[in-house]
This record gives sequence, C-alpha cells and structure tokens, in this order.
Amino acid sequence: MANFSHEPFLNEYITNNFIQLLDLPMYSCLYDQSFKLVICTNQSAKSLGYEFWENAVGISYEDDSCHVLARAIFGSSYSDEHKDSINKYAAMILDFQKDVFLNKRAISFFDLLPYNNQFNSYLVTYVPIVNKAGEVVAIQSHAIESKFFGFQEHFYTLYDSGDTKNNFPDKIELTRREEEVMFLLANGLNQEQIAQTLQTSRSTIATIIATKLCVKFNIPGSNTGYLTKLAMERGYFQYIPSSLFKPFVVPMIKG
Repeated sequence: MANFSHEPFLNEYITNNFIQLLDLPMYSCLYDQSFKLVICTNQSAKSLGYEFWENAVGISYEDDSCHVLARAIFGSSYSDEHKDSINKYAAMILDFQKDVFLNKRAISFFDLLPYNNQFNSYLVTYVPIVNKAGEVVAIQSHAIESKFFGFQEHFYTLYDSGDTKNNFPDKIELTRREEEVMFLLANGLNQEQIAQTLQTSRSTIATIIATKLCVKFNIPGSNTGYLTKLAMERGYFQYIPSSLFKPFVVPMIKG
C-alpha cells in the first residue's frame, strides 16, 4: 500500500476510497491535520494551477504558502496588489478547516474566484474524516460549480469605480460601498447575505439602503424591495464593482 501519510487510517482511507476518484471529472481534495493537501483529483489540481495531483501535494492556505497557491491559480494576473485580499481569503478558508477539525462537523461555503473578468463560483463542502477512535484525521473537500450571483451568466463588464459616468448604467454618483450594495441587491441577495458578503453588519447595510441609496434614487422610506427592483431594471446586475473582483468566500447562507 502506498504511503500517503504517517496516519495509518488515512493511508487506508485514501487507498480504498480516494484513489479511484483521481481521474473523475470532479473537484475533491484531502487535507491532513497540518492543513496540507495530501491528495486531490486531477481536475482539482488543474483548477489550482497544476498539471497533475502529485504537483499539488503539500500546498496549504496557512502562512506564506497561500501566496504560492495564489500564484499558481492566478498566474500572470497575480500581483502584490492582491496580497491583502488573498490573505483574508486564505485566513477564512483556514478557519473553516480548523472548525471542521475542532468540532467534527461538515461546513459549506461559497468560493468565488475571478478569472479573465468573470467569476467562477463553487459551493464547497468540507467533510471530516474520522478514524475508529473518533479523531478527525483529515478533511475531504467536495466542490461543485454553483451560481452565487443571481445573474452571473450575464456579467459582461468589470466596472471601474473611477469611471462612473462612462460605465455605470446611471448618472447618479455612488460611493464604492453603495455600488457594491446595488450590485448585490440586483443579483438577488438580501440584507443579511449582503452583510456576510461584504463582511459587515446587517444594520450597516440597512443604514446604507435607508439613508443613502433610497435617498439618492428618490425612494420614500426604506423600501429594500423597490430598490432591488430598480437595481435589476437598470442593469446593475451586469456591472461587477472592481472592489468585488477578488477571491473571497461566503459562509453558506439561507435566504
């Protein structure tokens, strides 16, 4: 039996259950207790920027290795400007992995990755692999392509917030955060989902809608439903604010 890990149970699990998945058209990876990738399907390896799964062994979202992973994923489009967002992205994924090991429970989240002015989004589930002693010895990830934004297939413009008059569907000047909220409303997200996506509180989003956006669009009161309808009618779903065009994760949310 091949030696994939110093953990005997994990070696047995890989040999009996994972090896047969390697060449299937699916996204799945196995991470050990040190949060390092032990094995993955070849399709997963390609999505991470590697030709075969063997080349991806040992990568991690921990410490500086996340930037090695980022360079593999984004290639020539990677730059130092991405460091902050990639650090936050990697830290959130690492927190999910730690939670699975600590609490012995599965976790699902949306993984959003920008490529060539488009978003690829995946629904990812981390499942704990438990040995006979009840210890979590690894995490197996399963990912499927999943549309996070309501009109994701219709995106055609990466919007630069510095060029409002030329690119945006309205002449109304909005702040960067207001642009983000309008885009997310137009794509079907509610206030709680927007707050999670932008990593802020729901009360903050409610305030922006009530005191800023509804005022600018002459909507009486705080009518989120009407503002959402207006955002959709005016095509805000098609214009991705550049501030959102970065890798990020969103915990599984319920509408």
